[in-house]
Amino acid sequence: MSIFGIFKKKKGGSTETALEKHVRELKCRKISLVDTDLDELAADMQRDPQSVMKLTPVNYYAVKNEYILALVYMSADYSEAYVKFKRVAYEKVTGETGLFQLDKHTLARFLAKVGIMINVDVDKADTSENSAP
Repeated sequence: MSIFGIFKKKKGGSTETALEKHVRELKCRKISLVDTDLDELAADMQRDPQSVMKLTPVNYYAVKNEYILALVYMSADYSEAYVKFKRVAYEKVTGETGLFQLDKHTLARFLAKVGIMINVDVDKADTSENSAP
C-alpha cells in the first residue's frame, strides 16, 4: 500500500437508495424544532404529512441542548419537497427518520412558521407575460 492509499475512497456496497441520491441534489434548509418523541413523529408523518404543522420551532435565542432537526429538501420551483427529521441531544445525533414527501402548500406553511416566505402559487409563465416591453 502506498502512502497515498489512505486517501482513496473505499469500494463497498452503498445502502443509499435512488431517492436519497436525488434528494442530495436538492436545496436543503435546516430547521430546529422543539424536542418530541421521534418514533411518534415518524408514525404521524407516515399517516399524514400535514402533521408537520403540529411541530413548534425552537426560539432562536434559546439554548438548544435537545431538539429535532428538520432537514427540508426542495427543488428550485418547489414542485418536490422532502423532509427528514433527526433528534439531536448535546450536539450528537441520537436518531433519525426516513424521508417524507411534502406537497408545496404544506411546505410553504411549514417554512412560514420560521419566517421563510415562499410563493408557490405563481407560475413562471405568468411572470413572463406581465413583463414590460
